[in-house]
Amino acid sequence: MRPLLLCMLIGMAGCNLQQEKPTIAAKDTSYRALGNYCLEEIARLKAEQVQLTKIVRLNGITDSVRTKNSATLEQLFRPLMDADVSKPSLSDAYSRDTIANQLGTDTTFIFLSKGKQTRPHQLILDVDKQGQIKTAHVTAFTSNLIYEYRQEVFYERNKQLRVTTYQKIVFMKPENMEVITLFHPSTHKI
Repeated sequence: MRPLLLCMLIGMAGCNLQQEKPTIAAKDTSYRALGNYCLEEIARLKAEQVQLTKIVRLNGITDSVRTKNSATLEQLFRPLMDADVSKPSLSDAYSRDTIANQLGTDTTFIFLSKGKQTRPHQLILDVDKQGQIKTAHVTAFTSNLIYEYRQEVFYERNKQLRVTTYQKIVFMKPENMEVITLFHPSTHKI
């Protein structure tokens, strides 16, 4: 009798179970990693066939070139892509502040390193209401008894990308380099 009662209980319990449908969570598109954003910007700039003016200053000597060739955009954006603080290994390495502009709809995100040797040391992003980065400012540095390195990267959407680097190795002359890339609409003549 007991096995029959047990089978009936199991059968009745099975009848009352609701068929659970797996829930599919909507994909969160509110955040994009900085590296992914840069790849999208590179693709957009190539599609728009922007013209570039590159100005390079190395230890006080300046040279510039204007070109329609956007093949080197990946290399130009590399310092900004390397500043992506969304890596899992950096999850606790930064303090984060968010400042919402009360007059407009822009938001500023500030990531500041909790340790003095983290790369980047500071990242400031100004984002518009559509989630597009208007400006990005990255500061990185390394300093010890033998070597000193500082780098500043500034990106202003549709206008410029500037990378300034200072490097000093003990017993050697310091090196200063600045690369400025200006973006022009394709209607602008070279």
